[in-house]
Amino acid sequence: MLSCKELVKIMNSKEEMSFFQRAEMRMHLMMCKHCAAYSKHLQIMRKGFKVLFSKISKTEPETIKRIEDQTIEKIKKSSGQ
Repeated sequence: MLSCKELVKIMNSKEEMSFFQRAEMRMHLMMCKHCAAYSKHLQIMRKGFKVLFSKISKTEPETIKRIEDQTIEKIKKSSGQ
């Protein structure tokens, strides 16, 4: 079983997950309300950033993704993760 710390690393990584990792992640999210809430908030933030940056600027999607990733990294660093 994945620990909460391992799950957060997997959710924040850009790498593709194997079938086994996805199954472990789903199992953990079903059992851990804190990680489930974190996952939901992460999805909301990602969607929100995409909408915000697509409306504000008509830049390339890659540029928007890079800015989104940088912002998330800064938030993670400031919260001590």
